[in-house]
Order: sequence, then structure tokens, then C-alpha cells
Amino acid sequence: MPPKDIQTQAQELKIPQLVHFTRAANLPTILKHGLYPLSRKDEIGITPLINDQLRLDGHLDGTSLSVSFPNFRMFYKYRQENPGIEWVVLGIKPSVLWEKDCAFCCHNAADNRISEQQLANLKTLGAFQGMFAEIEGHQTRTEQRLKPFDPTDSQAEVLVFDIIEPELIFGVIFENAKALSASKQICGDRDIRVNQAGQGFFASRSFVR
Repeated sequence: MPPKDIQTQAQELKIPQLVHFTRAANLPTILKHGLYPLSRKDEIGITPLINDQLRLDGHLDGTSLSVSFPNFRMFYKYRQENPGIEWVVLGIKPSVLWEKDCAFCCHNAADNRISEQQLANLKTLGAFQGMFAEIEGHQTRTEQRLKPFDPTDSQAEVLVFDIIEPELIFGVIFENAKALSASKQICGDRDIRVNQAGQGFFASRSFVR
């Protein structure tokens, strides 16, 4: 699949960003080294604090990103299970979609409808377009009030089988001003802001839309 096809489609959709949520404690390492797949963490000698201990998708060699808005169901679940933990949402340049080795999952990657497919089939333009198509059993895109760049399934994800370098991370969203202040120095000239619980990227997509 020519990367140009993905670039053309992504730019037609006007995808503003990819996003990745993580614990704030991981931020210094991420902003220094970038996002590494778990299977490659030993290359930089780190032990990241991870959320999904099971990784039912089976892809420890891939980093999970969402298109335009976090998987708010999973994000809310982890925040409820880990009270007192500070979280951040990373804004990542959409060029990752065509510059990196990606698989495009119209549902959660652990969903049988995705995990039973050949990986090669998830790296096609058709798989990418399928993230934004109507899906049987889901509310229509109109009913969900989705933007053109919103995947139909809020749990859709992109698996990136490469390192996502620090320069591809353009923004960091914090849940409160105290957390932002504590990490402001390491964020450099990135766009940093606060979205309190229930607002922005710390809310549900249906509420925001």
C-alpha cells in the first residue's frame, strides 16, 4: 500500500492529530526517547508503567494510538481503577499514519473481528477507510454527531510498529494545573494545556461532539 494513498485520504479527512494517553510518570522518558513498542523497551533500558497488563491484541510490538480523540471508555476505566494517578494525553502528528508502519483497526485491536484478521489486511488503504465507514450494529455517524475525521467506533485504533520520535509529539494535555506545572519544563515548546475531568480529552467523545 503506497503511503501516499494514506496521506491523501488523511488530509482529505483533515485529521488534526493522533492521541495516546499514558501515566504522567512516563512523560519524561517519552519526551526524551519517544514512544517505543513494549517489545523494544530494553533498547533504551526503561520499564514503563503500563495500563493494559493483558494486551489481548497480542501486539507488544505495536503502540496503540487513537485518531482525533482518545478511546474514552478505556481511558475512563483506567482512571477509575487507579485513583490518585496523574494522566496525560499526547497529541501526535498525523503524519505518523503514512510515515510509519501502521495497522488500521476499525474496532479495538483485541476485538475478535480485528485480532482474527491477517495483519497485512489491516495495513491497507481499505482498512484505513473502514475506520470512517458506517458499521453495522453501531449508531450511524450522523447519530453520533461525528466529524469526518472521527472513527465510527470510538474504540478504533492505529497500531504503530515503529518508534514515534519525540519531535512527532506536538502537545501534552494535563488534567490539572498542578500536573502541568510539574512537567512544564520538560515539555519544551510543545502545546501544553489543561483539560479538567469531564472536559476536552478527559471527557467522553459523545459529550464533546
